[in-house]
Amino acid sequence: GAPKHGAALLAGLVRCHRCGRKLTLRYTGVKHNIPRYSCWRGLLDNGEPRCIAFGGMRVDDAIEEALLQVVEPGAIDAAAAAACEAADRRDQVRDALERDLEAARYQADRASRQYNAADPENRLVAAALEQRWNQALTRVREVEEKIAAHDAATPTKAPLTSSQIETLAGDLRKVWSAPATDARLKKRIVRTVIQEVIADIDDE
Repeated sequence: GAPKHGAALLAGLVRCHRCGRKLTLRYTGVKHNIPRYSCWRGLLDNGEPRCIAFGGMRVDDAIEEALLQVVEPGAIDAAAAAACEAADRRDQVRDALERDLEAARYQADRASRQYNAADPENRLVAAALEQRWNQALTRVREVEEKIAAHDAATPTKAPLTSSQIETLAGDLRKVWSAPATDARLKKRIVRTVIQEVIADIDDE
């Protein structure tokens, strides 16, 4: 399922080992920011006794640690692949604009030759050809402006070196724990790696 709002990593992923139902999540505390996983569906649906319930912070921390251990070795490859993919996308856009410019210049050159070859005394034909030529020149300028805008938006700094990518990948834990990191993005990563968590409580 889609990541839910809130900080809890495992919303919708935890299943009760005792009854097989999915656990529900609610937030407690003064600021309603402390997650708690509870198996209430049996009680709500059929009046059965509650199965299990537990605080979510320690569980989420344990899952987070295990997840980072799994993800970190691939972080360098992922960072390098992302950099290459971004560069490829920029190159593809630039190539497409270059093709558009070549076609626009061909049309402008063709319109120019037609205008120059027309009988100047036939003013109606000459005016139509001149208008077509001006439109072709306008199209050339538009594509040139798009290329200039694309080049201006393209980073001019050198691509990241392998050592820089390795350093960036090594900062995965810092990025993960940063307050500005989107919780929904973290939960998307969790859902990519984890299909389900089966939970139980040791009553002793």
